[in-house]
Amino acid sequence: MNVQSLFKGMAIAVGLGGLCGSAMASTVNVDLDEEHQVIRGFGGMVHNTWQGGKGLSDADAKIAFGTGDGTLGLNVLRIPVNESSSNFGKELDAAKSAKKYAGDDFLVYATPWKPPQNLQTPYTLNRWGTNYQTTKVSESNWPAYVDHLNSFAAYMKNQGVPLYAISIQNEPDWCDSWTCWSADELYKFTKNYADQLRKNGTKVISAESFSYDKNLYNKILNDASALKNIDILGAHFYASEANSKDDFYAYSLADQKNVERWMTEHYTESQGSANYWRKVMNTGDQANQNKLDTVRAMDVAYEIHRGLAIGNFSQYTWWYIRRCYGLIMETDASGKLQIPSNEVGKISKRGYVLSQFARFIRPGAIRVGATAKPEANLFASAYKSANSDSVIVVLVNRDYTNSKTVTVKVPGAKVESFHVYTTSEAKNAKYEGEVEVKDGSVTITMDAGNTGNKDCIVTLVGELGDVEKTPRAPYGGKVIDLPALIEAENYDVPGTGVVNKTYYDEDSENKGDAEFRSDLGVDVVKSGSNMAIGYTSQGEWLEYTINVKTAGKYKLTVNAASSSKGAALDFSIDGNPVGETVLVDSTGENWSVYQDFDVGEAELTGGNHVIRMTIAGSYTNVDYFKFESINDEGKVVELSPTEIAKTKNPVKKNSTEEEDSTKEEEEEAPESIFGSNQKLERAASGNYEVFDLRGKKLATFTAKNMAEAVHLWKNGNVKGDIRASGINIIRNRVNGMITKVRVNY
Repeated sequence: MNVQSLFKGMAIAVGLGGLCGSAMASTVNVDLDEEHQVIRGFGGMVHNTWQGGKGLSDADAKIAFGTGDGTLGLNVLRIPVNESSSNFGKELDAAKSAKKYAGDDFLVYATPWKPPQNLQTPYTLNRWGTNYQTTKVSESNWPAYVDHLNSFAAYMKNQGVPLYAISIQNEPDWCDSWTCWSADELYKFTKNYADQLRKNGTKVISAESFSYDKNLYNKILNDASALKNIDILGAHFYASEANSKDDFYAYSLADQKNVERWMTEHYTESQGSANYWRKVMNTGDQANQNKLDTVRAMDVAYEIHRGLAIGNFSQYTWWYIRRCYGLIMETDASGKLQIPSNEVGKISKRGYVLSQFARFIRPGAIRVGATAKPEANLFASAYKSANSDSVIVVLVNRDYTNSKTVTVKVPGAKVESFHVYTTSEAKNAKYEGEVEVKDGSVTITMDAGNTGNKDCIVTLVGELGDVEKTPRAPYGGKVIDLPALIEAENYDVPGTGVVNKTYYDEDSENKGDAEFRSDLGVDVVKSGSNMAIGYTSQGEWLEYTINVKTAGKYKLTVNAASSSKGAALDFSIDGNPVGETVLVDSTGENWSVYQDFDVGEAELTGGNHVIRMTIAGSYTNVDYFKFESINDEGKVVELSPTEIAKTKNPVKKNSTEEEDSTKEEEEEAPESIFGSNQKLERAASGNYEVFDLRGKKLATFTAKNMAEAVHLWKNGNVKGDIRASGINIIRNRVNGMITKVRVNY
């Protein structure tokens, strides 16, 4: 989102005395360097068979998928896969209209409720002591079921609105009037068939549990060969309500496997009008028993907050876009609710609440660190835009009796002001003006002056100043030319931001004993020919930049060891898989037995490429991998001793000798060699540079080694330096090695 264009032409009210306050302020600390999931967007459902063909008109689409004032800001549309191919086009016009208004941000995905009739097998479901007649898809019909889903994906693609993703099944664990699947059936289908659903360039969504039942996913997530066949874990929140505990949304196994999650269907309540702000009434939905309850529009905000900030969901889809309990108001077909005619066709209160997220947290944004619960009934989350030009903070006050005064701090970031938007009982995504940021913080009182219910949602949007990013770099400062042997521990040096990450490790602790690159989280152990990557967990990965001097075919081989059954590795180049999953044979209790395993062949074009090695099965030690060229006769040209030696790390000879290039640099230089007033000129040609955690360069200077560089920086002995309290990163400009240092001033 370009903040300048968003506010262009607006009359800005500086100061906002009514907003600002200081009494009893809670504090929300935002950490732009603590990065979580990428946000894909926010959406809604259209099902014209069930909505009588009135799911989404072009006028509705303009309201739902626009981003300006008076719109919802949606970019995602969910549609059904009809069981009959003759009805494939029922949602086509809605998809085209949504795409027209959402533009490049548009995503459409599809979910099947039932397969074609000839693939349905009768099934009796017993729920709560009552038998229901429903259906299953027998295993013998799974190939035909795949063909049916692929035919819908092909249809949408040919109509100019290709699916971003397709799901395996809607609510297989509810299946009252649609198809039932057990957890074991879904595991088996996912492992053996789900990858075929990518035929039309479509991503695969798991079956979507109606109650986010983790048992439906655990077996898939714990099997690398099944997990690699889905791209997104889909779930519904129907077993939750405002009083549900946070652990409903949390899923540690999915976090460990780094699985993208989408909330693909829910509504907070369907008995009352979506324009009720706060009303006590009899209500209940599916898994929740009918009871006298308090219906709150702010429950939508609370649920989205917990889905994003606790559940790490990347996308949130409301059920029907247009409905009496939806995002755009409609009359109630049941006749139980009297919806005033002047509300029909307009955004509802629930819609405006959702828009506080959807309009401003645009696709590609990254959720960043923020104080999630600064006080009782107050919740916060923060995001930075895809191109890092803005920061977005969403504050949710669920306390209807008390206003909240909040101080938002964004240390280390250049934010001059925040633009403020509020939805409350009296306001609908109202632009409140601009508040000035001083010393990295701003204090507001949420919906100050409100004489009614105090609960509200406030979104702050601030433009970030230019920040110099630290780019990723090849280890040692030089890209490795193929053919070559590449040490596993020589992964690229990470920079700042998601695109500059070069590894994912399950935890930040370095458990390795090799004392090599020990300031990073990758575990390097004394093993193999010298050092190896160890303590690996499924889902972890490392990246390496390589250069192909001569285009052609190359054979990829990996040298690895394991004493665990199921240890495995996957390789890809520029995101394209190389070969099949490598199963690393267990050698019993002997971890010292390393073996070569064939990965496969790759046809590589000239120039730089990024290879990713992924741990597909835990407890795999990796010493190195190598690329060998394949000549015109199809024979592998083995690496020469010289080619091997040029990229091998030196073998450690004894316990006191340096075992890597950082040992000498990490030694603390004697204090006596530095005068208390010694200064070094900061020069562009210096061999060390310093960054804060936002990636802003603070200094470039010369030092003899890393120990001297650390000493000079910590003691302020760099002339003309720009100092920033907290963690700084010092990088050797020659070999790319980095170290962290904490400074105070």
